[in-house]
Amino acid sequence: MIKEGKIGVQEAIALITTSISVKVYFTAPAFVAKVLGPSSWYMTLISAGTAMLGFTIVCKLLKRFPGRDLIDIFEQSMGRFFGFIASMILALFLLANTAAILREFAEVLKVYVLQLTPPSFVIAMFLSVTVAACFLGFESIARAAKLFGYLILGGFLLVVILAANNYDYHNLFPFLGYGLDRVFVYGVSRSSYYGEVIALGIIASTMQGLSHIKKAGYIALMISGFIATTTLLSTMMAFNYTTAQEMTSRMYELSRLIRIGGFLQRLDPLFVFTWCIGSLISISFLFYCTISTYCKAFRIQDMRPVIVPFAIIFLTAGMIPQDLATVMGYSQIFRQHGWTIFFGLPSLSLIIAIIRKKKGAGKSA
Repeated sequence: MIKEGKIGVQEAIALITTSISVKVYFTAPAFVAKVLGPSSWYMTLISAGTAMLGFTIVCKLLKRFPGRDLIDIFEQSMGRFFGFIASMILALFLLANTAAILREFAEVLKVYVLQLTPPSFVIAMFLSVTVAACFLGFESIARAAKLFGYLILGGFLLVVILAANNYDYHNLFPFLGYGLDRVFVYGVSRSSYYGEVIALGIIASTMQGLSHIKKAGYIALMISGFIATTTLLSTMMAFNYTTAQEMTSRMYELSRLIRIGGFLQRLDPLFVFTWCIGSLISISFLFYCTISTYCKAFRIQDMRPVIVPFAIIFLTAGMIPQDLATVMGYSQIFRQHGWTIFFGLPSLSLIIAIIRKKKGAGKSA
């Protein structure tokens, strides 16, 4: 069994919240504004609620097989062969999703900060730090997430509050956007935005039992839902929806609007700092979960020999899209249809376990 160490509830909350919330800095808010108009800000509440239902299913599955992680549970419920297939599907999806996030970060950073820097250089530099973090161990990533989590949240709230003099609530109308039915359907499918919460099932053995997993998952989803809703609401009030849908990063644009007196203005450096730290923690955590899933599926006891090869695979996958528009297309597919993997596989495993009357004997976490 892979030795991953132990983490507490606060570290788990910081990891999941950062992995989900860092996407508000990318192209997701602009894409949602294009699809739903002014109603995009409360659509994400539906997505968060749907993700909580999906996470409840994951918790039911973990409760049925106490002390085991999702990879082990897939094998126990579906059998060795089909459980291996399910684990590899999850690993491949995590790889593709994380590579898309990494490339999206590099492209958005290139638009606003490093116009002359090729994306391959940004990706390579990020992956070098990610590899070093994985060699240090999962506990190091978790401790860093807890340490910087307060700073990231504080920086986010500071930008939202200081930009308040640019808000105009008239930009929220028409309140129903393009139709309430469209908001609901898109909100449910968009639950994939919060799909990183499934990582708690992958690292279940590092937590102190199911009660801690449930507490960390639900709190992380609530905080992430608050951050996503606040981002969409504040940027929608600052920019009307026709303008907002054309922006690559609405949060970056919002930070540039801050102007209080003659001295407090242009807080983009603060934004870029919190953005980069949050993205680094998110990518390192998801990179680790991808390798962990792969190693557990193949019953590899030591992750270290496969870290560098996986980094090369990530670099290659991140360079496949030709430009930002292609990356946005891939990212939105993952965020709109990824629920079939994030919540579909645990649901299928739970159904099969019930039909086959499979239960875990329990083992120490």
